[in-house]
Amino acid sequence: MELSLRERDRVSVLRQVSEGVLAGAAGAARLGVTPRHFRRLLRRFEAEGDAAAVHGLRGRPSNRSLPAAVRELALSVAADPLYADFGPTLLAEHLWRRFGVVVSADTLRRWMLEAGRWERRRRRARHRSRRPRRAALGELGQWDSSAHPWLEERSPGSQTLISIHDDATSRLLMARFVARDNGAENRRAIIEYLGRHGRPVAVYTDHAGHFGQWLSKREERTDTIISRALGELGVEVILAGSPQAKGRVERSFGTAQDRLVKEMRLEGIATLEAANRFLEDYWVPFWNERFTVEPADTRDAHRPLPAGADLEALFAETDTRVVARDFTIRFRKRRWQIPEREAGGIVPSAEVIVERRLDGEVRFRFGERYLEVEPVCQAPAASPNDAPAKPAKPRPAPPKPAPDHPWRKHFQASAQQAIARRNLRREREGISNKNEPPRIPEATGAGAKTGTPGEDISIAP
Repeated sequence: MELSLRERDRVSVLRQVSEGVLAGAAGAARLGVTPRHFRRLLRRFEAEGDAAAVHGLRGRPSNRSLPAAVRELALSVAADPLYADFGPTLLAEHLWRRFGVVVSADTLRRWMLEAGRWERRRRRARHRSRRPRRAALGELGQWDSSAHPWLEERSPGSQTLISIHDDATSRLLMARFVARDNGAENRRAIIEYLGRHGRPVAVYTDHAGHFGQWLSKREERTDTIISRALGELGVEVILAGSPQAKGRVERSFGTAQDRLVKEMRLEGIATLEAANRFLEDYWVPFWNERFTVEPADTRDAHRPLPAGADLEALFAETDTRVVARDFTIRFRKRRWQIPEREAGGIVPSAEVIVERRLDGEVRFRFGERYLEVEPVCQAPAASPNDAPAKPAKPRPAPPKPAPDHPWRKHFQASAQQAIARRNLRREREGISNKNEPPRIPEATGAGAKTGTPGEDISIAP
């Protein structure tokens, strides 16, 4: 029997007392037991030897151990492809929820490790300075997006989850699945948040282009539709310098990518509409019940919206157009007439604001007053197919040089010089010039015979 270090020390003390080297009271003090219990240990040692130092329950199953059938059921569920990537904590919850089996996450983790269904994941510790939470609900909302294949192979590509978590309580105040992470979807998300909860004191987000970018000097920040609208509502926009700065919402995505993906897999969700219903009906209530904490201050710091606030107008894209002399403005390649009844206070060269709202509606505003403009009817442009086909123009013939054209004179002179050089060379070499071509006469008049670009003038070598 293999003894531990503590058990070997205990055997040594019992042997010394048994041999009379050490008194019984001193032995009990060394082992940290009462004299009465020490006498029981000594009698057992004299009867069984070293086995007396081993606990009597070693090797025996615990009275609180779960039946073997429960272990087999848990491991069979863990081996099911539907639950193959479930961690011990999440799998323990589903064993209780779907199979009525109560198993602690630690016990299930040990079973899965022994069966080779789980591996220990050790995270490398990094030093971080924790930012204290805000005191009350609504003081700071952590706003972020996560692109991930949330619907797995049931829907191709990845989807984006936009979430806003409260910093003080970790409550999930808004969650929405969208196809793409862009400015329009984030504007819809904040409009939904403001309509439900009111105005927070501040929002904490990243440096995405629809929130604002620092300029090169890092002294100014570009103004966007979202930052401008929230500024008018008195909501501060804080841009985080790193993902760790808004770590609570970042960690929430890690939890959602593990749990939410698998929960939607079990429900067979395959569309964004069904996924958003699942968020509202199950995920948001589950998160707020399971993962939230109590704030230091129980008050709600959300503020009501201003009276008459039009969120669609605040978060609309805007363009500026100049009023022409005929009281028309040009927008999207069309003219829009400002009727006389709407032209009060408007003069030519005044500026009109064009609002392009998220629902697709276009509104024209002069100052704080909306105008009822009318489209100007324009004659439809003639289709190119309706016009008669024009006859093809004949290609002009290339111009023919005149007989006394300088080009001809240059050509004649060059040919005469070449013949003269050839004849001179032959005279020096004593070669007869019987077969030489006729001498080309100079072009002195219109009737003189001249060479044309098409004639073949051969020059003997």
